[in-house]
Amino acid sequence: MRVSPAVQETATSSPVAHSAAQSSLLYRGRAWILAIPFLAPAIIFYTLFLIVPLVGTLLLSLTEWSGFNFADIRFVGLENFRLMGRDEIFWLSLRHNLIFLGGAVALKTTVALALALALEQRIPFTNLFRGVFLMPTVISLVVVGVVFRLALSPSLGLINPFLQAVGLGRFAGDFLGNPNRALPILILIDTWHGFGLYMFLFIARLAAINYELHEAAFVDGANLIQDIRHITLPLMKGTLMMVLLLAAIDSLKLFATVYVMTKGGPGHSTEVLSTWAYFQAFTANKVGYGSAILVVLLLITFVLAYLQVTRFQPREED
Repeated sequence: MRVSPAVQETATSSPVAHSAAQSSLLYRGRAWILAIPFLAPAIIFYTLFLIVPLVGTLLLSLTEWSGFNFADIRFVGLENFRLMGRDEIFWLSLRHNLIFLGGAVALKTTVALALALALEQRIPFTNLFRGVFLMPTVISLVVVGVVFRLALSPSLGLINPFLQAVGLGRFAGDFLGNPNRALPILILIDTWHGFGLYMFLFIARLAAINYELHEAAFVDGANLIQDIRHITLPLMKGTLMMVLLLAAIDSLKLFATVYVMTKGGPGHSTEVLSTWAYFQAFTANKVGYGSAILVVLLLITFVLAYLQVTRFQPREED
């Protein structure tokens, strides 16, 4: 009985293929073993400081607990979430979060994009300006809050004397003590602190755009504004959407600036979900209710990220 050449070749190569597959599996196993020492610190850190607190917050949101004795924890189901419907301060805090989200995201993105486009024109001292604009981002939010709180103080601050010295004394006053001024001021301070990082993201994308596209536009008679509108901005849609997402999530996580500067006052005029949850958990000793507020904030952040990534993600840039 004759065996076809194809069958003979398969029979001959089968042990070789099997050996190669075993070698590949062995190599992958060794690679994972070698990678474990490098991945372990990140995995441990991620688990201890993100996964465990997150799961703990979700579980505590279903309980009533004063925060002193674990034996006092009492399961109440969704009762904490039902209480939110009657909590006027919760809805006020949510409104402030949304105002902060819209104002800070719009300002951060606009300022970062405008400065990135300006610095890309290779003006003198470009590198110096890049460093100066990035500096606020690396400063601790607690330090930022303390410095601006002192600067805006009606008795110890520098802002009121400066306004009076330049003839604008009518704008002086207790900035953080005025319910109509406090929240806009916090939005401006948060914008000043955070726009530098987003500016560098825009600069990185601008540097990746082929300069021949700009040259072709100028040859066709386009001016700088037309080049930015029809060439630069369309190629930056992906980066712009990413910056909007990062700025939105960053604004929702707002806590340190508000807590240090106003603690949610005056009269809850700057209260946000994170500060109200902190008050409920650590001042009013309602850890379960405070955790439930944070769960709502987590859900808002998750929904925002999901919609941004799945529904509004543009096509990959060329």
